[in-house]
Amino acid sequence: MAPSTAHIRRPRAAALALTAAVAAVTALVPALPAAAAGYTAAAGPWSAATTLTGADGQQTLIDVKTAGDGSTFALWRDRAADGTHWDYDIAVKAAGSSTWGASHTLATGRASTSPAVLTVTPTGQAVVTWVEGRDADGDLAAVAATWTPAAASWSEPVPIASYPNGTYLGLPRLASAADGTLTAVWDQGEFNDYKVMTATRAPGATTWSTAQPLASVTSGSVYDLAVAVTPDGSATAVWDVFNQAADGNQHTTYTATRATADGSWSEGTVLPGVGYTDGVVQVTSDAKGATTVLWRGPNAAENGTDLKSVTRTSPSANWGAVQTAVASFNYSDGSDPLTAPNGDLTYVWVGWSSADGEPVVRSVTRSASTGAWSAPKTLSTGYVTWDVDASIGADGTVQVVWPQTPSIDNGNDHYLQWAVRADGTWSKATALNSEPVPDVSSTEALSGEIAAGPDGRATVLSRKAVGSGDYTSQVSAQWQTLLTKPAITSKATLNGTVRTGSKVTCDAAWTGTGAKVAWSWLRDGTVISGATGKTRTLTASDYKHKVSCRATVTNNAGSTRSTSAAVTVAVGPALKATTAPTITGTAKVGYKLTAAHGTWSPTATSYSYVWKRDGTTITGATKSTYVLVKADKGHKITAKVTAKRYGWTNGSGTTAAVTVR
Repeated sequence: MAPSTAHIRRPRAAALALTAAVAAVTALVPALPAAAAGYTAAAGPWSAATTLTGADGQQTLIDVKTAGDGSTFALWRDRAADGTHWDYDIAVKAAGSSTWGASHTLATGRASTSPAVLTVTPTGQAVVTWVEGRDADGDLAAVAATWTPAAASWSEPVPIASYPNGTYLGLPRLASAADGTLTAVWDQGEFNDYKVMTATRAPGATTWSTAQPLASVTSGSVYDLAVAVTPDGSATAVWDVFNQAADGNQHTTYTATRATADGSWSEGTVLPGVGYTDGVVQVTSDAKGATTVLWRGPNAAENGTDLKSVTRTSPSANWGAVQTAVASFNYSDGSDPLTAPNGDLTYVWVGWSSADGEPVVRSVTRSASTGAWSAPKTLSTGYVTWDVDASIGADGTVQVVWPQTPSIDNGNDHYLQWAVRADGTWSKATALNSEPVPDVSSTEALSGEIAAGPDGRATVLSRKAVGSGDYTSQVSAQWQTLLTKPAITSKATLNGTVRTGSKVTCDAAWTGTGAKVAWSWLRDGTVISGATGKTRTLTASDYKHKVSCRATVTNNAGSTRSTSAAVTVAVGPALKATTAPTITGTAKVGYKLTAAHGTWSPTATSYSYVWKRDGTTITGATKSTYVLVKADKGHKITAKVTAKRYGWTNGSGTTAAVTVR
């Protein structure tokens, strides 16, 4: 299962406006294969888009996530064409299925921006949390609806926390241990009287434990909150308190730790080295218990903002030195910190680029082996509409999606771009929609959310709007199919003249994502060592033997092969003289003549000779030399040379005649 994340930002005046937000939530699974090992073995082509809603209402996206068992959950807000309010709707695609179930309404009476958070567990559960009753001095309750895989159904909303006649109740942040135990952390109260609270829910339980306070905030207000849980259940909570300093308008970051799954929380303490933040704090833990906090704060010159981090190696260790992940950090929207099983940490964001003259999507990764952050890498290829979403699979694959137009000067054609980081390398961004989506007034024309599953394969939830003014929209989903081994569509055939010295070709056709072919040649059914080309020149060793060729097509899902019919290799063409035979010596009776055999292609391995007098064979004259006799006087003498090589037809050539004196 990928680390689960949820991130909704709190406005600057959140405490006074009584609005809620969700910071980073991270749930990890037990130690898994090296980074991207699952993705490279599992990712097939993208499916066709499946519509999850009608096309006559309006929707806004919340999230899409894949649980540890491979089930995928898509959550959005929906307003019917004739409706006056919005609903929370969710659809489920079961593990291994290519079909989405009918959407289910979790809650009604919401607004187009009402926050809700989708959390998934390694055990296949999904939990959606939201807050009911948001009026000041009203009864507030944070509730959770749960998907149980065995029942394949959603529960009724169950309270996590309640605040009768309360002023503010924050939306809980949830994170899961490997066994499915959920930890919730939230804040409640009013300015100068806030509490950070926590509760847990055991695997299979339907109710939450009694809420316990983590900290009391009697000066200022809780601005942002995040929690991370390791596979064994240890947890770290981080929160940002605004306006607590005597001079006001300052942020202070606190942290508390639960060292074991059933242990008590430590007292909240100021996170060392953090100093001022702009209010957003995020936290993540890896499978070994190392924990990293991210925040945005001023750089050393205090003329800009940097993305910074601090890490500890275990729940009991001290926090290390502050690192700068990105200097001069220009930020509009960003991901949660995405931690791979090997400890590599990736962060993705969108912000203005002065060099490019437009908003761009960028990424940085901190290497677990060196502890150093990489240089920022630009992923986008056009003008980004200030929106990006990223997810990490349990195998370490990072999946990213964002809407963009071709350029800042061409904002009419919207594409949903996708990029993936597998085996430590980013792919080139590609568009998921082949046809552009035109501008729509009063709303974003195109938006998307992405989830990486246990094997890294992605599911994208997208929303496309049409019309103007009172627009309509529709939600769709598409996903990377399971990679299958290649299929041979045209069997291997051996083409060409099958005789010694001829070049023959192996032909075959196949289908398969990422497929590569290996060619081999066989003699009497045994593979010929070193013969690995698509074409091969037949040799004398093949003569009179049966030769065939084979195509073996392989991708990460497996391989398939096809072997041609075997054909007996015929004798090759006649050897050809490249230098003609010649006679040397004195043409007088009693003298010896010598026949030079010349040169041949291919090279002959043996020669035979026949001497002739006026074209008639001289009996017994079969050597390369001949001593002239009286009978030769006055006649023309020639030598016929026959060149021989196994597997080839003999070649022959006759010398020029000499007249015997």
